[in-house]
Amino acid sequence: MKCVYQCLGAALCLLASDLAQPLDAQGPAPFMMLTHVGNQEIEGQPLTWTKDEMLIMGRDGGLYTFPPKYAENSKKTGTMFRGYSIMEMRARLREEFDSSFDVSHSQHFVVAHPKGVWSVWADRMESFYRSFTHYMAVRGFDLADPQVPLVAVVFRNKQEYYAHAAKGGTELQPGTLGHYDLSSNRIFLFDAGMESDQDWTASIDTIIHEATHQTASNVGVHRRFAEQPRWLVEGLAMMFEARGLWDPRATHTQRDRINYGRLDDFRYFLDSRPADMLPKLISSDTLFRTSAVSAYCEAWALSFFLCETRPKEYCDYLQRVGARKAFSKYSARSRMADFARYFGSDFTQLDAELKRFVAELK
Repeated sequence: MKCVYQCLGAALCLLASDLAQPLDAQGPAPFMMLTHVGNQEIEGQPLTWTKDEMLIMGRDGGLYTFPPKYAENSKKTGTMFRGYSIMEMRARLREEFDSSFDVSHSQHFVVAHPKGVWSVWADRMESFYRSFTHYMAVRGFDLADPQVPLVAVVFRNKQEYYAHAAKGGTELQPGTLGHYDLSSNRIFLFDAGMESDQDWTASIDTIIHEATHQTASNVGVHRRFAEQPRWLVEGLAMMFEARGLWDPRATHTQRDRINYGRLDDFRYFLDSRPADMLPKLISSDTLFRTSAVSAYCEAWALSFFLCETRPKEYCDYLQRVGARKAFSKYSARSRMADFARYFGSDFTQLDAELKRFVAELK
C-alpha cells in the first residue's frame, strides 16, 4: 500500500492592495476573498503570499496556487474563513461527478460514490471519526472541529480509481488501494469488497489508514500546513489499522492493537537492519523514498513501542510536532532535538529496548 502524503511548503501571494501586510508574508490573512483564475472561480482564505505566488485555502478545504497576475475580478467576501456547509459541499460534488454517482453525507463527511449499496460509506467514515477523536481526546488532545466537510470519493473498481488519479496528475504505484491527497484534502479509494462480492473489510486497512491521515490533519493532531515527520504521520495511521484502535466493539488487549502485517515486515528486515536506523528514521524522510517497506514497518514499530511504553511522552511529542508553525521548515537537527526532549538522546539504548519489545509481541 502506498500512501500519497506530501509535505507542503509552498509560499503564495496576494495583491498588495488587498492586504495590510508586506508582499512577502505568511498569514493566514484576516479575510476571505473571491477571485477568478482562467475559468476557475476560487473563494477562500489567503494562507501565505509573495509578490510572485498566492496560496488560498478554498472553502472546500483544497489548496489553490497561482501567480497573482492571473487573478481577475478579486474581492473580499468575509472577515474570517468559513468552509462550505455539508449541504453546500454535497451540492458541489453532485455537479462535479456524473449521473452515475450519488452523494451521501454524515455529520462530518460528504462521500461521492456510485449509486446503490455504496451509500453506506458515509456512516463508515463517521464511525471511524468518532473512534479516532475519542482515542485522542482521552489522551489529552484539545481537538478542533474540522473547518470544512471531509470529502471521500469511492470508485466502483480499481480501473476507475486509477483512471481518475491519472487524469488529475497523481501517479499511483501498482497495488495502491487508496490515498489521502493533502492538497485537495480528499480521500480517494475503490471498494475492493464490493468489487469482489466480499465483506467491506477487504479494503479496511487502506480505508482506516487514509481516514486517519485526513481526520488527524483536520482536527489538530497533525498540522496540515507544517512539515511533519513522515515516520510519525505514517506510524499513527498504521497503528489505527489494528481493529483494537478503530473498532469500539473489539476487545482491549495488546494483541488487538498490534498491526501484524507491519510486525511481520519488521521481523523480516531485522537481520539486515542497520545500527543507526532510528536516527535515520527520525531525522529525515529519505528512507521512505529509498527503502519504503522497511521505513513503513520501522515507523509502525517505533510508534507502537512509544505509545505502549511511554504513552504520555508520545502524546506530548505528537502535540508538540502538531503545533509547529505553518509553512516552517523542519531541519534534521530540530527533529532530533524535539524527539530527544521526550525520549532521550541515547538511541543505542532506545533501539535495544525497541527490539526487545518487538521480540516479546505475540
